[in-house]
Amino acid sequence: MGFTPAVQLSFLKKKEQKEMLDAMEFAQCTPSLSQALRIKKLSSDGNLTVRDMEDILSEIKQKEIDRVVFKTEQLHRFFPVSYTAEQMRREILEMLKLNMNKYWDA
Repeated sequence: MGFTPAVQLSFLKKKEQKEMLDAMEFAQCTPSLSQALRIKKLSSDGNLTVRDMEDILSEIKQKEIDRVVFKTEQLHRFFPVSYTAEQMRREILEMLKLNMNKYWDA
C-alpha cells in the first residue's frame, strides 16, 4: 500500500482498521488515495460499513487493464427477474466470499 493512502486509513477506528484489512484481503487489492479518502470520510461521518469498504475496494481503478465483464443477459438466468445489475454484482461478490471462506480456510 502506498504511504499516502496508509496515512488516510490511520484515521480509522481500530475496529475499522481490522475490518479494512479483511476487506483488502477479500478484494485482493489495496486502496488508491481517492478510495482511502472516501473511506476516511465515511468513517468520520459515522457511516462506514464493511460492505462499503468491500464495494469501494472492488471498484475498477483507472489504471487496471484486466477486467472480467458479464452481460446482464448472461447472469439473469441465475437470479430473480427483479434483480438489478447492482444486486447481481453484490450477490456474486457475497457468494465468492462465502466460497473463499469455505474452501480457502479449510
